[in-house]
Amino acid sequence: MTYAFIFDASACTGCKACQVACKDKNNLPKGILWRRVYEISGGSWHKAGKAWQTDVFAYNLSLACNHCEHAICAGVCPVNAYTKREDGLVILDIDKCIGCRYCSWACPYGAPQYNPAAGHMTKCNFCVDNLEAGEPPACVAACPMRVLDYGEQEAILSQTGGRAEIYPMQQVNKREPNVFIQPHQSVKRGAAEGTVANWEEIAPHKEGKFDEAPLVAFSLLTQMAVGAFWTIELIYLAFSSITLLYNHPFDSRVTDLPARLTLTSVLTIGPLLGIALLVSFLHLGTPRNAWRALANLGNSWLSREILFVGLFGIGWALTAFWQLTQMEFLRVITGWLTAGLGAGLIYCMVRVYRFKTIPAWYGWRVMVGFFASALLLGRLLVISILALESLRPANNTYFADSFQGAGWGVVVLLGVQLALALSARQNAHRGTRRLRLGLILTGIGLGAALTIVPSSVGIWLIFPIFIIASLEEVLGRWLFYTSRERLM
Repeated sequence: MTYAFIFDASACTGCKACQVACKDKNNLPKGILWRRVYEISGGSWHKAGKAWQTDVFAYNLSLACNHCEHAICAGVCPVNAYTKREDGLVILDIDKCIGCRYCSWACPYGAPQYNPAAGHMTKCNFCVDNLEAGEPPACVAACPMRVLDYGEQEAILSQTGGRAEIYPMQQVNKREPNVFIQPHQSVKRGAAEGTVANWEEIAPHKEGKFDEAPLVAFSLLTQMAVGAFWTIELIYLAFSSITLLYNHPFDSRVTDLPARLTLTSVLTIGPLLGIALLVSFLHLGTPRNAWRALANLGNSWLSREILFVGLFGIGWALTAFWQLTQMEFLRVITGWLTAGLGAGLIYCMVRVYRFKTIPAWYGWRVMVGFFASALLLGRLLVISILALESLRPANNTYFADSFQGAGWGVVVLLGVQLALALSARQNAHRGTRRLRLGLILTGIGLGAALTIVPSSVGIWLIFPIFIIASLEEVLGRWLFYTSRERLM
């Protein structure tokens, strides 16, 4: 037996008794509604001769968790906090939940909602205690018009003929939600021109301006670490090739300077990655459950991202160890394997945010942006270390010509970010967008200058370029998280 809701949108008056009953029974705090009544409306007044005519329409849609046949919340949860029972109910185990909010991003119906006071997700459980006592769910019992009911899925299917995708519902065929709706006569117009008129009332708990700051820091620091490792490997490969092919004819410092430089950079990556991991814990509502984060590697990209962070960290440690102990062959092999793990880590980060429920995150832009951020920040970190090394009198001439190529790289990568920023469809936070665009253009100008100025000046341009690029990336990533607009 599989439980399901049935709702008659054609007869609902929008009294919201179901919404209030659910909130009352479950003692839900302010900002959390497990059942929400959507007020869908549209149309306007039109002048017809000397008279005015209206084509206004409106209907209501009462929705809670739909206990989908293919529940994406259960699929993406890294700690396997969701269980789908034999009777079709999708139950959340709050004792396992880490409060990462990932399920709320994925659910097309906005069912899982975060309780900041408790530090975990919450959702409708179909009043399972009432069912066990032979009573209906609280929302069903409270409906005065009897337009909201529940029953066995097969019986409802035979009665209704199937599931209907009614605005603002989405992914009905893919998720197969166990709610069957008898549509209002205006549903076609609702899909074409309708809006949710009471969004401020039913919207889930809004994140504060700085609630996503840990994710901004974690994602950028991790990508910087990966990009820095890629840059180091290219430098190490270049100098190793010169040593092997030409027996280092250019300068005696070739024998030890590249090793010293890359070792300094390599040792910088570990603390960077460690800080990123520590900061990520600040985003979790219940960090004590973080040890469960690898429980769903088969389905959750968040679990896979965490796994790749660990593997990349292990690869970094081995690379640094082999370099410290001068085990050249093992250092090269481990280095390139770790570089590959870094690419896998960035790809996992891209997939973490790939949801159709959030249009701004779904598509090629996120992948291009994340890889560009890694290359830009990582490259500038290593070049800044190179610039510091260049300030030593013994190395000034040796590194002088290295910065022109760095300047071209800055111009290209900031150009990519500029193109992404200009093509983004985001009307909010215009002041922040303008500030970011100004920083990008300034960085491009300084990068171009780096390709033509004397080396004595170029050394000092590296540091402001790094600061400007870091600031624009922080603003860009903050805008990325604030673009999380959804229909439900």
